[in-house]
Amino acid sequence: MFPLPQFLTTLSPFALCIMLAGLILASLARGYSGFGFSAVLVASWSLVTDPGKAIAVTVVLEITASIIQSFSVWKDIPWKRVLLLMAGATPGMLVGVTVLTSVPVDILKLGLAAFVLVAAALLSIGWKLKARANDFGTAVVGVASGIVNGAIGMGGLPVALFLTADGDSPAKIRASVTAYFFLLDLLGLLVFSQAGIVSAEAFSTAALAFPVLVVGMILGTRHFLGATREGFRRITLLLLMGIALAGILRSFLV
Repeated sequence: MFPLPQFLTTLSPFALCIMLAGLILASLARGYSGFGFSAVLVASWSLVTDPGKAIAVTVVLEITASIIQSFSVWKDIPWKRVLLLMAGATPGMLVGVTVLTSVPVDILKLGLAAFVLVAAALLSIGWKLKARANDFGTAVVGVASGIVNGAIGMGGLPVALFLTADGDSPAKIRASVTAYFFLLDLLGLLVFSQAGIVSAEAFSTAALAFPVLVVGMILGTRHFLGATREGFRRITLLLLMGIALAGILRSFLV
């Protein structure tokens, strides 16, 4: 039995409840639609703790979640597009980590909340591109995703926005983000470890969260709430916007 991570022992019961609720919602979202885990977890946990700690745990859990989901989406993965995204994300991650390690925590939290609000709003209104993106455009999205992932651990939001706007089918989006998250977070694990962001504490916290992740994903996959994937996705986006607004208000009031 490993000891409770030290940063958790310093948090209030209310803060721990916020983190647990965020973990449950994030796990359900991952199971329902393959989308929203990092965004929900980092945005909710950042309300009560250092974003860097939330990002470190999220990277470990995202890798686990992608492995669990890979068997159900393997045949639908568009590997060319995924690899183009990764080609852009790799240099982008290095820029993002520099932002994460150099920007003050309060400013980072405000930027994180503002980004989530804008991305979730665009996804919720069904924003579409006028024409299908070419290979260069896909790689550019990867650069943006890498920067965002390195800075605030939400590299999936730009890609989900791009794939939705580019007109991909729900099955292909689900497969694309599952494969991309796995590769992106493997890269993130390496880069964050080198930067001292991911430590043994992140792995012990992820181990505590793992049972909730698995149960949430299973229940989400079985649609136990009776909602369609698209319906649950809309609910997740609305909650993300609510969390983002709470984060912005907190930044100005605290």
